[in-house]
Amino acid sequence: MVEKPMKLSLVEKVGYGLGDTASNLVWATLMSFMMIYYTDVFGISAAAVGTMFLFARVLDGFLDFLMGAIADRTQTRWGRFRPFLLWMCVPMAVATVLTFTVPDFSPDHKLVYAWVTFNLLMVIYTAINIPYSALSGVMTDDPLERTGLNSYRMVLAQCGGFIVSGAMLPLVAWFGKGNAAQGYQMTAALFGVAVIVLFLITFATTRERIQPKAGQKTHFREDLARLVDNPHWLVLSLVALLNLSAICVRSGSLVYYAKYVVGMTEDRITTFMLLGNAGVIIGAIATRFAVAAIGKRNTMIVSHIVMAGSTALFYLLPPSSESGAMALQLIHSLAGGFTAVLFFAMIADTADYSEWKSGVRTTGIVFSATTFAQKLGMGIGGAFTGLLLTRFGYVANTAQTSDALEGILLLVSLVPAAGFLAVAVLFIRYGLTEAVCHEIHRDLAVRRAEHP
Repeated sequence: MVEKPMKLSLVEKVGYGLGDTASNLVWATLMSFMMIYYTDVFGISAAAVGTMFLFARVLDGFLDFLMGAIADRTQTRWGRFRPFLLWMCVPMAVATVLTFTVPDFSPDHKLVYAWVTFNLLMVIYTAINIPYSALSGVMTDDPLERTGLNSYRMVLAQCGGFIVSGAMLPLVAWFGKGNAAQGYQMTAALFGVAVIVLFLITFATTRERIQPKAGQKTHFREDLARLVDNPHWLVLSLVALLNLSAICVRSGSLVYYAKYVVGMTEDRITTFMLLGNAGVIIGAIATRFAVAAIGKRNTMIVSHIVMAGSTALFYLLPPSSESGAMALQLIHSLAGGFTAVLFFAMIADTADYSEWKSGVRTTGIVFSATTFAQKLGMGIGGAFTGLLLTRFGYVANTAQTSDALEGILLLVSLVPAAGFLAVAVLFIRYGLTEAVCHEIHRDLAVRRAEHP
């Protein structure tokens, strides 16, 4: 007898999504403010920051594989993935505060401190976020439920992004009272408390329903071989690499663009960033309808073409066109909302494909290997941003030269646009259509019923 589809309650969907609210309080801060915090507040060069980002993301990416393997082999009364939300939420909060603390050290010792604390935060983020992401792949086997679950995830993730975009600079000013370093530290502490509470809610409200076959034992080398033999995962891993490189270049340069190219005040920069979050939320809510109309793959292709076009148009905007920048930011982010939801649902689909083909379920390694590609993309994007800012002569907290302004403009427009367009082309090769996914789902449901 075939098992009924695994439906999720509203409480479980919201509870799961709140975990990404927690993650995004850290992630959105790193993506939007980390570079400018290190250059303009902490006091190290853009090139040094870029080099540190590249090293940290590559190291962290390799640790993703290890974390995925550990999670797949973890056995507790709470499941394989949920326990890490309980174990790692406090260390993540502490590491966030340490990263946003400016010590009274010499320049060389400050650089060492930045390397140690940033890498520590990245390792702990991996230890909680890999299991969190993999959890969505074992909560339900229903493809539409997964899309719905990830829609809740992305909407609530953007609530975290809203908080960061809307409150970060005002909180820094309020806590700091003229001392930006103190402001960042206290804001990080506030976010850290929220991270702990939200991850505990996720732990309490979610359940793992899909389990590997009883007695399943795998070796790490075999896990990697199954990944390489999964053509759909290979496409998604290349997508993750290119997409996160482009996103990181654009996000890391956006505040520089608003501050130095357009000349926005802090209040207008906050509005500019909030528009991005609003667009993602609208796109995330609409994703289920787009998928029902044209499917996941086609939605991804169209969305990335829109992202590429709206990003490239930044290059043609007059520097004084604040309203034009706001409009393009909203359009870009609206398309980005579709892609953020669907990417994680597609990873779960490739995990199903791997189990369907090999008979072995390794959700953690599939998610962690994809995250490795994302982290590598972040490292490349962060390093490229820092090096290009230095190459064009960026100097913190001063009026920028025409060369520096040109470099910032390229980083928010043509450079990431090329990456988004390449991703759209890659998705043409992705083969897990809705019909194929439903066939895989039916076959796996029969197998699980016959061999529980």
